[in-house]
Amino acid sequence: MALREEPGRLTILDDDRLMASLHYLTLSADSWVLEQIFVRPNQPVSLAVELIKRFTQLATAAQVTVKLLDPYAKRYFAAHPAPTLVAAHQLPVQGATAVRPVALTAHPTE
Repeated sequence: MALREEPGRLTILDDDRLMASLHYLTLSADSWVLEQIFVRPNQPVSLAVELIKRFTQLATAAQVTVKLLDPYAKRYFAAHPAPTLVAAHQLPVQGATAVRPVALTAHPTE
């Protein structure tokens, strides 16, 4: 497997087959957003960790702060704090104050 780097995207490929990817946006010269992590079903979570670690190296070298949109990335950084990298005031993904999905109803209210 090989890790490929492109602006805004890190991918792990196995013989040109996409196994995992991480997408990020550059908001400004000092702010990035980790938007989404994808890992192909039945692949190890270690692929996501590998992408996050490489992303962390790139963001640290660029001296940016990072905002997290991806729930897995939020859980990862909750377990592996990076206070100089991750922007303050991130929404929690666990616990009583965690962001919850909106329930879909069969009969919309007006």
